[in-house]
Amino acid sequence: MNEHLHSFDTNLSSGETLGQTLPETWDAVIVGAGAAGAVFARELTAKGLKVLMLEFGKHYQDHANEFVENELGVWEHIWDNSQYEISGNALTGSPNLGRGVGGGTLAWTSVSLPFFEHDFRMRSLYGQPAGSSVEDWPLDFAELEPFYFKAEQDLGVSGTVMPWERPDRPPRPFPPFAYYRTSERLKTGMDKLRIRSAPGPVAVASRTAGNRTACLHCGFCRSGCRIDAKYQADHTLIKDALATGRLTIIDNAMVFRINQGIQPRVATGVSFVDLRNGNTYSVKSRLLFVCNNPFEIPRLFLNSASPRHPNGLGNRFDNMGRHLLSHPGAVAVGVTDECMNGSIGYNMGNIVTLDFGTPRPRQRYYSGFVLEAINGAGAGVIAVDTYAHLFGSELKNTLRTYNQSLFVIAFCDGLPVRDNRVTVDPNALDEHGIPKAKIHYDWHPNDLKVLGAAKRALHLILKASGAHTVQLTEKPFEAHPGGSMRMGRSPRTSVTDPFGRVHELDNVYIGGAALFVTGSSVNPTQTLHALALRTADHVKRRFRL
Repeated sequence: MNEHLHSFDTNLSSGETLGQTLPETWDAVIVGAGAAGAVFARELTAKGLKVLMLEFGKHYQDHANEFVENELGVWEHIWDNSQYEISGNALTGSPNLGRGVGGGTLAWTSVSLPFFEHDFRMRSLYGQPAGSSVEDWPLDFAELEPFYFKAEQDLGVSGTVMPWERPDRPPRPFPPFAYYRTSERLKTGMDKLRIRSAPGPVAVASRTAGNRTACLHCGFCRSGCRIDAKYQADHTLIKDALATGRLTIIDNAMVFRINQGIQPRVATGVSFVDLRNGNTYSVKSRLLFVCNNPFEIPRLFLNSASPRHPNGLGNRFDNMGRHLLSHPGAVAVGVTDECMNGSIGYNMGNIVTLDFGTPRPRQRYYSGFVLEAINGAGAGVIAVDTYAHLFGSELKNTLRTYNQSLFVIAFCDGLPVRDNRVTVDPNALDEHGIPKAKIHYDWHPNDLKVLGAAKRALHLILKASGAHTVQLTEKPFEAHPGGSMRMGRSPRTSVTDPFGRVHELDNVYIGGAALFVTGSSVNPTQTLHALALRTADHVKRRFRL
């Protein structure tokens, strides 16, 4: 049934002051200016809505001069995970979540793969492993597929039709990159083992077109691309939204509460802290889109508890923050006797294999994994765990072999578990007096089984590729967290409906990987982008925009 935006009562009583130049009421407020928030900003402003975007990090408006070609530059764009109280054996505090206008797209490695078709029906196809909370998604691949194709256009993906895709799929916007020398060697090794491979689809421009400059292969992707060869949401979608004159961005702003008026199913706006001066402000909105990361979204809702929502806003059935998942990961380094120039190039996916992503008969683990080549100076950041046990002369001697080395990363499908979760600790307050998030995360036994299989594959491939020495990360690391606000059809088992609307709230939507029911083994950005496009399409139809 179609509705009108003005049907919501947005009266809000607040003792907090509003900035004199900041309008009090907006058509929509977006919390988080990352991959999903950028989609909503563009789609809503294009339909005439006045939108306020609130971002914790900085707004970089001059990439050429504000970004640096230095490996250490990545840390300016990465979310600070040291603030959390962490329990369990899995979370090391290093997930690659973003910070700043553009979010994770400032620091990401740009691999742009859609989920496999089976990822949306894991429980129906393969069952539910004991101790896991694996469920089917409330949508299937066919329903998301057109949004995947639109996402590829937004992201500016370079690539070709891969052997795991249907041959008649639409072409990607840019042609694939040629293989680096490292990839040629890896392909030789995989061919020997009868493992299929292909250039990975990457949101990096292989040629100059539109607002994208062809990649220079400098190797510093994760520190922010100074020439915008890789997709960075602030340079494309957010810039388009700003050009309409209907988007306002406030950076260095931490939203700490979602506000309500007299209607229990309606959010009236948000309150936030200006991190520059510590002042607090409140704004009203008719629609709210919460798109910050999978740790901070449940933290915000749990800290927005009220007499009508005593367990946290929209958390009647205690699902908020639960079913946390990530990709158990491993990096392998294979040292050869030749110069491979591995320090040159965009950082990930010049060659990939998805042969292990689909479950096989008689395998001894649930789900699968993908393998992706790593290149560039940024590989040193990714591979740091591989060298974590080395010191002094041993470390120096190892690093001298850097350009003789082949680097490959494995991402495994980590299973959701109900008690892997985000909560808040009322006794642990941040500098603004807001309860911090507390994270509990244990590896499911299958996570370690599939990781073991991935490590065996990495070792075999590197050896077949001519490496005389192979070094693997000793401990698994977690990448790409999600699942803390899972979507579903019932409020008893999920937080949002199939379009990302919080079940118990009429005007609040979630964006990002927090919605994921299962995590696949491929990188998440294209899927969360496609989900945001689908939600935006739903909102436009629902409110006749």
